[in-house]
Amino acid sequence: MAAPGSSRLLSIPAEIREHIYSLILHPDANRQYHENEYTSYDYRAALVLFRINRLIYIESRKVFRELNIFVNIETPWPEARHHVAREGHVPMIAAGEKAAKYEGHYLSVTIDAPEVPLDESKKQAFLVLLSDLDKFTTMWYYSNLSHPGLNAQLRLALKLHDPYTPDYEEKRIPKSLQRKLILPFGPYPSIETELKELQAKTDVSPEHCLREATRLKNEGNAELKVENFHAALKLYDQAFTAIHIVNKGRIRHIHADRFFARELREPPYTEKNGESERLILRVQLVANTCQAYNKLKDYDNSSFWGLRTITTVRESMGMDANMDIPPEEEAIRGFPATSEMGKIYFRTAVAIKALGDKDEARKLLRVAKIYLPNDPLVTAELASVALRLG
Repeated sequence: MAAPGSSRLLSIPAEIREHIYSLILHPDANRQYHENEYTSYDYRAALVLFRINRLIYIESRKVFRELNIFVNIETPWPEARHHVAREGHVPMIAAGEKAAKYEGHYLSVTIDAPEVPLDESKKQAFLVLLSDLDKFTTMWYYSNLSHPGLNAQLRLALKLHDPYTPDYEEKRIPKSLQRKLILPFGPYPSIETELKELQAKTDVSPEHCLREATRLKNEGNAELKVENFHAALKLYDQAFTAIHIVNKGRIRHIHADRFFARELREPPYTEKNGESERLILRVQLVANTCQAYNKLKDYDNSSFWGLRTITTVRESMGMDANMDIPPEEEAIRGFPATSEMGKIYFRTAVAIKALGDKDEARKLLRVAKIYLPNDPLVTAELASVALRLG
């Protein structure tokens, strides 16, 4: 039995204690998952370790510092933090004054513009984990695609820190950690060659993105045919990402519109419009996604994604969702993906009918019939929900 005032944890070997600390203090153990793939961290329960006794505090603190590498990001723009958190799904350990005062980070990232230098009194700070830094840099990448020339207007300053080595000892950061911290941003002497190789790479062309998305879509269709519906959905999601459309739960972030807004120069899209080609792919992917969910009898997700596209189309035409729109007015006959749009209406109607709303299914099927006048499945489904007289 442990002596009064001692901890049973100290009665086991030190290497096992360290393993226990790792299980408790790892970011994965303290990550909380929310709707639409948002995450956050809560270390309050884990950090009770620090209050048990002095030896456990010293041992567990060492493990915590090894597992949790922090990066401090500062900008002069108040909206930046919210944009990164909302669209980039970047979980923040702390923000505002707490982040600005925290000194246990290994990298300081300052982003401002020569015309808008960072005012210390107005800086916006937020703290992220190194393991989430890729989410931040990906969000920045998408912002530059959506707003060409953005990077040329910005200034980036990086400063490495060794926050825990006492001042009387030599400060050092392992080269492997330097690489993880700096490679996403810019040059550092010890990894200069590797950085130059990365910097020499140019962004892939819109044509490449479209070809890759088409390849993934076709692979998804092949899985759909052999009834591997989950595999098909995963490939459709990857196809969306290939054209810079990111799905997080039920949130869809559409990036890089201006990146695709040009005449294409590479086959098989030569002289075609990049925006139109991406739109066609988007509609095809939504139609196929609805089909996969219907096959899984997941009618809730099928109707959600189908109605999302239908609502977007209605809004683009100035139509309110509550308006009683004649099907002849709702169907866009000159739409570049007429057949696929008809499939979205049809498959969404099937899902909504399965959920018990025949009236809404009937409205959608009447529009589907205009898009797909000779499709026997649409005709049969419409007959099944027709109003009966007498």
